Amino acid sequence: TSSVLPPRENGTSSSPIPAAVADAVLDSPAVLDEATLRFFQKHSSHYLPLLQTFQRNLCEKTGRNFKGRILISREGINGTLSCPSAKELNDYVENMDAFDLLRDLPLPPIHRSNTIDDGTTAREEEEANVDVPAAGGGRFFANIDWKTSAVDDGDGQGCEPFPDLFVHIVKEVVNTGGTVDVNDIPRDTGKEISAEEFHEVLMEARGGGGEREESCCREPDEEKTAGGEKKEVVLIDVRNTFEHSIGHFLHPRSDGIASGDSDAEKCETASTNNSQPTPALNPNTVTFSHFDSTFCSKYSDSLKNKKVLMYCTGGIRCVKASAMLKRRGVTDVSHLSGGIHRYVEKYGSDGFYTGKVFVFDRRVALDPDSMVVSKGEEEGPKEKDAKGIGNKIVVGKCIECHRPEDRISGAKLCTVCRDLVLICQKCKNSIHEFHCERHRPWKRAYFTFLERFASDELHDQLGMLQKMHDTTYAKGHRNVRRTLRKQIDKVRSRMEDLEGGTAVVERNARRRCRTCFESEDICDGLCWGFWRSMQSSHGRTKNGNKDPEPILAVEVGDRVIPGPNWNELRHGSRRHSDTEYRSRKKMRSDAGAETDEQSLCTSQKIENTKMGTVVEIKPWATGGTEMDCVAVSWDLDQTATQQCNKRCRGKVPGVKESSEDGVTTVRSEIYRWGAVARNGKRMYDLKLVSKISLH
Repeated sequence: TSSVLPPRENGTSSSPIPAAVADAVLDSPAVLDEATLRFFQKHSSHYLPLLQTFQRNLCEKTGRNFKGRILISREGINGTLSCPSAKELNDYVENMDAFDLLRDLPLPPIHRSNTIDDGTTAREEEEANVDVPAAGGGRFFANIDWKTSAVDDGDGQGCEPFPDLFVHIVKEVVNTGGTVDVNDIPRDTGKEISAEEFHEVLMEARGGGGEREESCCREPDEEKTAGGEKKEVVLIDVRNTFEHSIGHFLHPRSDGIASGDSDAEKCETASTNNSQPTPALNPNTVTFSHFDSTFCSKYSDSLKNKKVLMYCTGGIRCVKASAMLKRRGVTDVSHLSGGIHRYVEKYGSDGFYTGKVFVFDRRVALDPDSMVVSKGEEEGPKEKDAKGIGNKIVVGKCIECHRPEDRISGAKLCTVCRDLVLICQKCKNSIHEFHCERHRPWKRAYFTFLERFASDELHDQLGMLQKMHDTTYAKGHRNVRRTLRKQIDKVRSRMEDLEGGTAVVERNARRRCRTCFESEDICDGLCWGFWRSMQSSHGRTKNGNKDPEPILAVEVGDRVIPGPNWNELRHGSRRHSDTEYRSRKKMRSDAGAETDEQSLCTSQKIENTKMGTVVEIKPWATGGTEMDCVAVSWDLDQTATQQCNKRCRGKVPGVKESSEDGVTTVRSEIYRWGAVARNGKRMYDLKLVSKISLH
């Protein structure tokens, strides 16, 4: 087996033709030998940008309708693509299958010593490239586990899952914070089992399964503990809490991971009644990078004598999650090959999975029966209700009223951690800020927006926050204590403003977006991730507003300062800190002369105001066509002012660069430059103060 991580993440598509998922399963030594793998990882800084370009060119070559997300790293490749054309999709798959790293991409540059000059002989050049593997062993994408699904939102009309094409180089295709090294996976990862084997294990746990074949999961002697007893099966959902909340596998019989262990009960086994199915264990993670620290470290000892089954959306997270458990001494660990996607393709809602399947695109969540591909045509699709979804039980519950609810939205975020929260529309309308299950104890103490509260209410919040900081989280919990300290300072500052008369209580303040901090008349909360492209149409049609005025002209290289719609809650102060200001003055003093920029700042009395350079102009809404967003590099962004050396041809001051895996990028932040709010007005976070020609 190759030591490149075999990514297998959830599938997506574009209506009406199913699309494919670019999941590289690099596990055939006959196609990708270890020498090529080592060569690729050794020269990853050379190959990653080339692979990024190859993917972009391939999508343009085979069809210009490709959209989606592709992640490339020295571990492998993982992605999701959508396309309305079956021919273009098949062409893409064929090109991926035929790709050979050593044949189709240039070799790394030869590292000659000082004794080798331009007159290098053929023998010397051969010696310089002595580590180049033999040809024919670089077919990286030949054994991809392609998954497909079709878009259907219930009314017969499909929506485009992705707004654009995004190909990005990352450190890990699934982020663990470096906990699991890709080269350790062949040794540490658990056993991969098929959907049929996974189903059979659960059938046996229910007591309804027959004799399994020898190839299934484990050998008979591994099915029992050292004392000869049959191992208890423990089913673990590796996904995040919000994914688990709207759909999960049901364990037909569950005793929890440790009978009578109160800590184990926190894993949400939901019930210890053997006669009733219970949800798979929910590790209560906000991001997968927390899985090892929040789950494995606490419960690995309880799992050592049990048979562990793991699953995720497409199978990739389980590869690393099983390695985390096995390294902690849990020996019998298996994970579902192809994840939930492969399982529901075969069993739909007739298997052990119940609820919806969360997917990371505009479709948000899919009904299992809509993903079935193995049932006969004579059976036909399952009957749907008036809402266009299958006749399924809604497994999710509103966090406030506990009524059935499974509609996840980017506008419903925990005010503390910004995790997605399940909350019904009725409760959403009556609450200003939401708290996830993990932060329910903070419900009366922690609020992002304090303008609604009087001094006595803020005083009560301060007392509760201080108590949590000094007692509840007194030991450990360094990050939690830091969050509490920041909020304590924020509440104190607000109280001082009220007492000093520089602020007033706004009881009827509008609800604000937790992401961009704008009021609900400007933003409906769908301003981040793939949700951004789903933002309502700014009220122009609904409210009868006319089309907005043309966007003010701006060019790369223009100099800007915080503008009329600058939001200090989100972006911070309009001015530099004292330290930054002194640094700026020193740099200008060292230059030996007062620049035109300094004169401009002085004349406009904005000497200490933030100032930056526009380095890119692009759409604000993901996938949009209107150029209503600018990327800006601020002059004093932690480091001294430098010259932009490539992106702006060395003529724009104040631009910094960072390099990772051999790829150079300009450090910048994005701001609205004419983006239309829900009320139909154009929003300008910045103001133009001078123009610099790049020609």
